[in-house]
Amino acid sequence: MGEAAEEQDLERQLRAATAALRKAVLRLLRAGEVDPRLIVLAAARVTGELGAAAALAGGEDVETRLRELAEVVRQAGREQHAALRAETLPVARNA
Repeated sequence: MGEAAEEQDLERQLRAATAALRKAVLRLLRAGEVDPRLIVLAAARVTGELGAAAALAGGEDVETRLRELAEVVRQAGREQHAALRAETLPVARNA
């Protein structure tokens, strides 16, 4: 498999995993049995656990892996925050 094809396959896998995780979280939110803040904390905990396992499996330094994960979380949060703010701001400000 070529490098471009492998990158596309990894991107497809990432999209599929992201969609599956979102679906599970939305199911929990809709059920209303768990406080949304606790769902976020649980997701963060699982992220850390998975990051540690991935570091161990890949022979990587766990602190390096966790720093990289923290940066991914920060960037995703910033992007989501900007997108949500853009949705809630009035459309015609310069009328």
